[in-house]
Amino acid sequence: MKIISSLGEITSRAKNTFKRFPITLFWAIVGTLFTLFTIETNTFDSAFYGKVILTFILGVSWLIATRFFEEQFKKDKTWIFLLTLGFLSLFYISIEVDGFEIHQNSIIRFVLYFITGHLLVMVAPFMFSWNKSAYFNYLKSLFIALVRSLFFSLVLYLGIVLALLAIKHLFAIDFKGERFFQVFVFCIGIINTWIYLSDFPKDVHNQLAINYTKALEVLVKYILIPLVILYLIILYAYSLKIVINWNLPKGWVSYLIIALSFLGFIVQILINPIQKTINSRTIKKFYPWFYYLLLPLIVLLFVAIFRRINEYGITENRYFVFVLACWILAMCLYILFSKRKKIKIFPFSLALITFLVSFGFWGVFSVSTKSQLLRFEKIYTDIKKDNFSTTFEKKNQLRSIIRYLNNKHELHKVKNILGYNPKTTFKTNSRWQLQNRLMDSLDIKVTDNSNDINNLLFEGYYNIDEKNLTINTQKYDVLKRLYLNSYDNENKIQGYRFYLSEKTNTIRISKGNASIGKIDCSEMIKKLKAQQKNYNISPNLMTIEQHFEILNVKLIFQSVSLSKIDDDALESYLSDATFYVLIKEKNAE
Repeated sequence: MKIISSLGEITSRAKNTFKRFPITLFWAIVGTLFTLFTIETNTFDSAFYGKVILTFILGVSWLIATRFFEEQFKKDKTWIFLLTLGFLSLFYISIEVDGFEIHQNSIIRFVLYFITGHLLVMVAPFMFSWNKSAYFNYLKSLFIALVRSLFFSLVLYLGIVLALLAIKHLFAIDFKGERFFQVFVFCIGIINTWIYLSDFPKDVHNQLAINYTKALEVLVKYILIPLVILYLIILYAYSLKIVINWNLPKGWVSYLIIALSFLGFIVQILINPIQKTINSRTIKKFYPWFYYLLLPLIVLLFVAIFRRINEYGITENRYFVFVLACWILAMCLYILFSKRKKIKIFPFSLALITFLVSFGFWGVFSVSTKSQLLRFEKIYTDIKKDNFSTTFEKKNQLRSIIRYLNNKHELHKVKNILGYNPKTTFKTNSRWQLQNRLMDSLDIKVTDNSNDINNLLFEGYYNIDEKNLTINTQKYDVLKRLYLNSYDNENKIQGYRFYLSEKTNTIRISKGNASIGKIDCSEMIKKLKAQQKNYNISPNLMTIEQHFEILNVKLIFQSVSLSKIDDDALESYLSDATFYVLIKEKNAE
């Protein structure tokens, strides 16, 4: 009877959830089924289907927030839903496709709207009314609902996966690898969403009794606040070091100050309803001392940001850091000097900012592009005045700007500076070739000999001079052209497998389970970086010949791509390459 009762309760909760959130659940179900279809038909990675999937993912949080807005209106609710539907339609239309991939700007915009939607869920029921006790209970319920839904979904996923593996090994019934991914999508898309929505509280404004558990008090008092103090000590010690050495702060300190600020704001939200009544000196004194101590660090944050912007201009990352710094300063002043101190201002203001920075002449993409165009004009003008001779560092800066603009599909905007449009002058569909041909056409000479190549590594693409390429196969038995990247391990020649070790500049060779050896490309890459050009490189510089115990191998690289782990990384690595492979087995002699 208990099992039947439990099943009846589950069914009843599922029905009630669907009645309360019919559009959201219908949206999640259709989106999940569509995603399952793309996985089954191997179209999951296509740009067109990717646009649809991103729109479905985005719509879930926005439709939940829409439902909360609707519950605050007794009449004329339809316009709220139509407004959300119109926004989702505009987002789908605005997604740009870069060949077979979705453009980077559209991915960033998706992330911004995704964050906005979840922040709106945190504040939507309290847009037109406020009670700090009710809001605390609402956020607590949201967190519990999220943890429960993720836990139950994960348990169900693992259970189904283990069942499939048991069937596979016990009954010799094989399954496609895609089945496991499809099960994951089903659990996250439908089961997780349904459980999450079923735990959403009703009548949130009437839940005024604060149940501040001992576990939560321990978390705040003995974990979160000590972490805040630790970060403050580290950052003030670093500030003292700056004063003593009289050095400008490093850019990385910005992320630590932002992390500290967010941690402090989370603590403020958690202690807000009980701060004046709880018997804890640590919690009672958190406000206002945290905010007074944060203010000097905000000044340090702005100094670090403006230093990076002054040196390298504005990019998306620096724009976001600057906007977050302004928001942190505003929230700090609000908490210190506002009489009302409504905690809902944290998620609401951040949601508004993340939405507004995604478009317009003030937005992240427009401001970043204009900043880099100004840097390009300044550096190009300086180099032109010196008869296209400059330092290695300045040439590398110009290369970085060209690469940035090219990746953003904004390289045509240098027409007013150069006098021609690189896109039409260098007729090529390859972005790599376009930026490298433009850079090579400038024929910039490096005048200084003090450059340390290892400290000025940059991401780049190198291409061989095909006109002067002659492949001599006299000492080899087999010739084949291969393309390698860090994710493809299936390139074989007569049973010999060639694969690129991730982030090591090493190509490994194996046969079956036996390792034949490895070819280190580091020396070749160093020579390529010492060149004054990226295009039409001499074949001799892009050739490696190596002899192993059972095999002779010669690699003639046709093209090489280098990447960096992130923008601040010094080291770059071989990310993919196209090359001709010549091999000869020694036992065949």
